[in-house]
Amino acid sequence: MSLRSSLAYFAFRGASGAMAVLTVSVFARLLGPEGYAHWTLAVVLSSFVAGVLIQPIHATLARFLPRPGGAELVTTFGRLLLVAAGIVTVFALVLDALIPAWLPAGILALALALGLSQGVFDFAAQHCSSTLQARRYGRLYLFKSVVALALGYAVLTQGWGAAGAVFAVCAAYLLATAVFGRAAWVAVVRGRFSAASLPEIRAYALPVGFALLTGALLQWGDRLVLAAHVAPAQLGAYGAAGDLAQQGFGLLFSAFHLAWFPRLISAWERRAPDLQAQLDRYAQLSLLVMVPATLGFALVAHELAGALLGSAFRDDAARVMPWLALAALLGGLRTYLFDLPLHLGQRMGVQSAIAGGCALLGVTLNLLLVPRYGIAAAAAVAVLAQGCGCVASYWVGRRTLSPRWAMRDLGAVGAGALGMALAVMAVPMSAGATLLVATTLAAKVLLGGLVYALAMLAFNTAGLRTLILRCLRPGV
Repeated sequence: MSLRSSLAYFAFRGASGAMAVLTVSVFARLLGPEGYAHWTLAVVLSSFVAGVLIQPIHATLARFLPRPGGAELVTTFGRLLLVAAGIVTVFALVLDALIPAWLPAGILALALALGLSQGVFDFAAQHCSSTLQARRYGRLYLFKSVVALALGYAVLTQGWGAAGAVFAVCAAYLLATAVFGRAAWVAVVRGRFSAASLPEIRAYALPVGFALLTGALLQWGDRLVLAAHVAPAQLGAYGAAGDLAQQGFGLLFSAFHLAWFPRLISAWERRAPDLQAQLDRYAQLSLLVMVPATLGFALVAHELAGALLGSAFRDDAARVMPWLALAALLGGLRTYLFDLPLHLGQRMGVQSAIAGGCALLGVTLNLLLVPRYGIAAAAAVAVLAQGCGCVASYWVGRRTLSPRWAMRDLGAVGAGALGMALAVMAVPMSAGATLLVATTLAAKVLLGGLVYALAMLAFNTAGLRTLILRCLRPGV
């Protein structure tokens, strides 16, 4: 496995993540806390709409496409997706009659549009990832990010509100698919539907669907409880803080997963003798990114909230951002590392049980604690629920195939993270004008990143120093 392949995905996802963070900042500032609460609810409900039928098809495509003969199934998956979209539309219309009074009018229609357009886009992106088209995948995401930001800014400055934000993002999904993702959909139109593969697809997709639905409840259920029990402005601040955590480094967590997952699937199917070594390398690279991203996000939460979201969000968002960062780290470990043996072994019923149990725990605690303690309780519950899921997933998957880290890697990352934390804390906190806050934020990020990078080079973690020297001196 090439480190350069992982770095390519990391660069693409990093650029897309930066654009996504900027989009959150623009949307938050132009919508305000209450308007952003409306946008948050549209995103939350769209995740449930897509999680019912659409996302399981994407997950199944990722699992089956890399194996021998899997390319023949693209048509089958694409047409199943179109059927699922129709069923989801009917399902959403039925739910619209049952929507509770504390949800804004028309929110389900916005969620449906967002979920379906994202489904079309994600299918094309998943096809690029599973067929190892890293450059096309990167162009697809970057184009979507640029269009969403530019069009979103244009419509929001015209006063279109949350509906305008949804329109901009939907248009970005569809335009990006038309420009860079059409190959997958051309294959859907021209190929042949394989009815013989349906039993195997159904056996994998049904438990995945339940796992994704309960996973959405675990990730987004707190927003629904908050919508019923706190002021819209607080929900907007909490939603913006969570979006920064997810968009800021959640996308980076998936970078190595995109580069490695198809190859790990292929190695599993071939019973390759170096499978454990590949998994360990993947775990090493993931840890190298996850720890500093999470710690850095938590350390600069105050400045980040002020610079990106503005004074209307700063106090509430900064209060929960460190906890939401930790929850995102634990969720990333579970999703991209400890759930991997369950995907390889197609033990999706077990994954569903874990996700369902953690979702039930999270919703129950939120219902008990949020009415009294508000957004602080929701952030703490997110950490607890994701932590329980992380431990449970590792425990049940350890006998199938478990990622391992060398003590040297753990020590190097720990030392680098400690040095980064000390460097960031050495820069005084700023609470003045936006420009001053942004300058302080930039200084902390650059200094912390430099200290961590130097530590990784000093320890030659993941072979980074060797790779750089090889690039500088190709003949040596």
